[in-house]
Amino acid sequence: MLNENERTFHLGGMPIEDLGRAPFQPVHERMRELVAATHADGSAGRVLLVEHDSVYTSGRGTPPDQRPHTVEIERGGKVTWHGPGQLVVYPIVSLPHRDVRRWLRALESFGVRICAGFGLDAEPSVDGTGVFVGGRKVASIGVAIRHWISMHGISLNVAIEGEPWNRIRPCGLAPEVMSDLSRVAGRVITLDEVRRQALVELPKLLTEGR
Repeated sequence: MLNENERTFHLGGMPIEDLGRAPFQPVHERMRELVAATHADGSAGRVLLVEHDSVYTSGRGTPPDQRPHTVEIERGGKVTWHGPGQLVVYPIVSLPHRDVRRWLRALESFGVRICAGFGLDAEPSVDGTGVFVGGRKVASIGVAIRHWISMHGISLNVAIEGEPWNRIRPCGLAPEVMSDLSRVAGRVITLDEVRRQALVELPKLLTEGR
């Protein structure tokens, strides 16, 4: 068990693991295990929800000079940050349509709908990698596909303390482009609120996106 606060339940037949607060590395290992298990048994997969301890990760598109002091992983995209005040949703699921662009757009739409649940007018990026409100990025997307099973997913910035983006060029963008739901809403939005809204929107993601 990754976390003493971990709980597993089902949503529309899909297992959901709420890992609470957890370091990145064991969750990354869990994702890889789930990809292998899903490939072996032909199941639909499962979804992980987590708030990470602070970590910088670099995807396959990260320039070499931006990789030091990051955890190098297999997802697409560039360097980003995960940490407290951010909810990460990792759908480790099969993609029967075998359409990566469709899946990325579905993840964006999922993020847009979550924002709408808080009265925020959000829009997807032009390249399938995030969600913006008023020109500020509040969610980032990056996936890796193995045997047509997706791993990694979408991180939703909820209420970030400090400026963790200032040490990097997040997703290749200027740090000041990054924001969170609380700042763009002008009020405090909690991780629990966003977790509940994510669970409301997950069934549509899993039925229409795959």
